[in-house]
Amino acid sequence: MQKVAWIAHGAARAAAQPQKKNAQAELAAFNQETKMKTAFSRAGKAAGCMLLSLVGAHSAHAFEGGVSPFPVGSTGEYVAGIPPIAGLFVLEQLHYTSSKGLYDNQGDKRPIPFKMGTFSATTRLLAGYDTTVLGARLYSQLVIPAVSLHTDVAGHSERHNGVANLTVSPAVLRWAVSDRSYAVAGLDIALSNGSYNPTRPSVSTGYTSFQPVLGFRHNDPNGLDVGVINRLLINRENSTTHYRSGRGYVGEFTAGWNTGPWKMGVVGSYLNQFSDDQQGGNTIQGNRARSFALGPSLNYNAGRYSVSLNYQRGVYATNTTKNNILGVGVTIPLWVKH
Repeated sequence: MQKVAWIAHGAARAAAQPQKKNAQAELAAFNQETKMKTAFSRAGKAAGCMLLSLVGAHSAHAFEGGVSPFPVGSTGEYVAGIPPIAGLFVLEQLHYTSSKGLYDNQGDKRPIPFKMGTFSATTRLLAGYDTTVLGARLYSQLVIPAVSLHTDVAGHSERHNGVANLTVSPAVLRWAVSDRSYAVAGLDIALSNGSYNPTRPSVSTGYTSFQPVLGFRHNDPNGLDVGVINRLLINRENSTTHYRSGRGYVGEFTAGWNTGPWKMGVVGSYLNQFSDDQQGGNTIQGNRARSFALGPSLNYNAGRYSVSLNYQRGVYATNTTKNNILGVGVTIPLWVKH
């Protein structure tokens, strides 16, 4: 799932004149760079565009609008989490993401006053079918995220609410490796819909992103639980702005130890944009996003349902914001075939 370029509208006044000059010089360079990435004519209106994706968010000026087509860090405990039975399942996730800084191509914090907060509520519907394909169980998925975005850049504050890009997964395959281990593969398609407007900050992107996924999970009910999911971001051109965001990789993982119904562990996420953005046939260099986040998780499995709480703290970022993510999730089977 889970891209409006960001222009900072004036640096905050510093107490010392040299600091003011440095901030103004940094801001001027930042504005010049982002002009290549947007058709915005008013810097003040674009300031709040510095943002993020649904439930996650990323990039201060990488990807179009600085918004990743997938909310990195949103998966949390549910890495490669697919039940081995036919039925209909729902996962409800709530996330609050906050950031207080923008980071440049060297990973240094920019001297630009910046605050961001997003709240997202995401419904994931997973259908498991009583059939096999290539020796694997077949599933499909629909993801519906609603997002509230608030930005404050150099004193310019904006708030926008809406539905982010819907994601459909026509086919997800689950292969049993052993009674405690399995592998998954599928294709997520983040659609070019949602609350998108190229002239203001948006909670969705204006283009479709194809995202092949491959994951593995080992879960011992009385011991080790570890999982990893790998995702490619293959982005189409935005037909409104004729901007094509670069391709990227997202890796998310979880690891912990089961003790009865409880599990304590860690979760983490990594983003690496490995190709440049393009617009009008021109390559935009030096703005690839990278980030890494890590934090604790706590999970309670009651049998009929499970509850997860996790927190990821931004450790490293280039050309993006360093985000802190608090997530809560609840899984419930709506119908199970007996």
